[in-house]
Amino acid sequence: QGWLVAAPLSRQMNGTNCPPAAGKLLVDGQDARTKQEILQMIVQYLHDEGYTAAVATVQDEANVRSLDAQRARTAVRRLRRAVLDGDWPEMEKLVPRAIAGTCEQKVFLYAAYRLQFLELLDGGEQHKAFTQLTKRLKPLESCAPSPAEFRDLCYLLTCRSVHEVVRDWEGAAAARESLLQQHEVLLELQQPEAAEEGEALLEVVLPRARLLQLLQQAAEWQVESARRRVIRSSASAPSASASASA
Repeated sequence: QGWLVAAPLSRQMNGTNCPPAAGKLLVDGQDARTKQEILQMIVQYLHDEGYTAAVATVQDEANVRSLDAQRARTAVRRLRRAVLDGDWPEMEKLVPRAIAGTCEQKVFLYAAYRLQFLELLDGGEQHKAFTQLTKRLKPLESCAPSPAEFRDLCYLLTCRSVHEVVRDWEGAAAARESLLQQHEVLLELQQPEAAEEGEALLEVVLPRARLLQLLQQAAEWQVESARRRVIRSSASAPSASASASA
């Protein structure tokens, strides 16, 4: 559990009674666990105050988002496997589920179709490669890294070997691994961090009135911080007697 849920009220953020240094973030609002703990505290507060319908709404939406995230993660794993196995029909079905955004989907599909095209040529299946070029790659020509690349693919149909244009071609298996590596960042972005955390929304036992405890603690830190500023200001200001003597 994170400290928002588990830490006792007496725990201080930086080991003292002072508030943390300015600009120092001790709570990462983008962290999946932190988001879940905040949700848990909100649900607890709403429940304690009798907002039953609101509790149900928050819980339902959190569970739906968790389910959607789990499905996205599963789709990405299946997409990786389909590429490695050369299961291109399965790959096509999974892209809309695994990759969000029409533009991103087209970029990935172009790269995958290109790989399939190269594999067909490497296997001596020129007719199928031509069909792949005209029916799948041509409509996505705008997604090619450069206009020259698509022209090179067209030229490949007249070559005896893939290596005449693709110098680093090492075969289908290596090319499939390379495809996934090149799009690793894109695929990772499709896997929300909260996918596994959402399931724990109702499982963690909170200290009683945890949200109010943290608000009270934050108020105490602010009051203490203001008091210390007043003390420092008073100590640094010249006294009346010193001003008179001067």
